[in-house]
Amino acid sequence: MTSLLGLLCGFLVIIGGALSDSDPLSSLVSLTAVIIVIGGSFAALLTQFGLGRVLAGMKGIVWLVKPPKTDLRKFIEQVAEWSSLARSQGTLALENVLGDVKDPFQKQGLQMIVDNTPPDDLPTILGIMAENTGRIQETPAEVWEAAGGYSPTIGVMGAVLGLIHVMMRLDHPEELGGGIATAFVATIYGVGFANLIALPLGNRLKQLAQELERERHVVIQGFVLLAEGKPGILIRQNLQSFLTDEGKAKPKPAADEAAPAAAEQAA
Repeated sequence: MTSLLGLLCGFLVIIGGALSDSDPLSSLVSLTAVIIVIGGSFAALLTQFGLGRVLAGMKGIVWLVKPPKTDLRKFIEQVAEWSSLARSQGTLALENVLGDVKDPFQKQGLQMIVDNTPPDDLPTILGIMAENTGRIQETPAEVWEAAGGYSPTIGVMGAVLGLIHVMMRLDHPEELGGGIATAFVATIYGVGFANLIALPLGNRLKQLAQELERERHVVIQGFVLLAEGKPGILIRQNLQSFLTDEGKAKPKPAADEAAPAAAEQAA
């Protein structure tokens, strides 16, 4: 919801700036500029991504209202319970709880445990699934970031088209001022759409996709420990080390930070 509030504040800033100079709001309204900027940006996106991915990008706006997430603390408790069940009754007993698992990725992982998939094969198989899912979830961010790159240039094109129209009416000097002002509205639309909507939205969606990717890696680690037959208390301790105080998965360390950390653990 805070993302939606940010978008609203962006619009209010532009409107407030116009009103502070006593400019009429009608000076910011131009149907022609909307058609050129929005229509031109959509055409460029359609060329780059195709209709399916563009529509997926539009649907990604829903994430601003209800972002997807994995309740990792709940998952850790579930894995610990599954471990106790598997150690006491065998992995086939986990088949009885498959119907209670709603997340498709977790359900596939648990099914692999029921099928006695070797622990060494789990990271590879689930890792490929996680990568494919992550690629799909990053599509909305890519679409909106691309829109943020196209719209300013298309806005300038709209302004140039408006100036061409004004130059063709030099025999009506009383219309020049208003015509030039209207021409530059397209530039405002292009730059404003890019920097107040498209680019911030793209970055936000990318952040959400990265958080989901980190959560999937914690899930994979949980299934590997489950497949190795680790007791529930050790699974809790191991997986909780991947969480922040807010219950989110910790970001991966950078490559230059990971090496010293690995050396310290080895020592």
